[in-house]
Amino acid sequence: MSAYRAMEDMVSSGTARAIGVSNFNASWLERLYKESKVKPSVNQCALSIGDHTSPLWGRDDETVAMCKKLGVTFEAYSPLGGWARGGTGHILNDPTVKSIGQSHNKSAAQVALRWLVQQELAVVTASNEIDYDESDLELWDFALSDHEMQLLANIV
Repeated sequence: MSAYRAMEDMVSSGTARAIGVSNFNASWLERLYKESKVKPSVNQCALSIGDHTSPLWGRDDETVAMCKKLGVTFEAYSPLGGWARGGTGHILNDPTVKSIGQSHNKSAAQVALRWLVQQELAVVTASNEIDYDESDLELWDFALSDHEMQLLANIV
């Protein structure tokens, strides 16, 4: 808590406008929210189609729900499955993800990113290839159906 208190002091002194946390699960976030003067603006956690059921580091739907309840932005890093079993390949080569992508004329990566943003989550991704980065931005001209969202949520 001392590190967070130091960040709160930065907000009070005007050297920071907002502060946040990383890898806080729902219970840690709720406790911090009750004990802090300055509420966290963001909680950065790994989250992807294949990795959203692990509560230890906030990689779960309960943490997402707690963030929404408290008004904290949930920011998903490793959104293509970097932390999931099998890593990125597990998500990008999954038959369900690929099939849904084909039905929308989108890549598996675009489907995986859309699944997150359609839940109103912030997403951080990166690559060493500008083509991938540009492709990652092509998320706004399609929507996943409720059925597709559920199919993707069921991937482990």
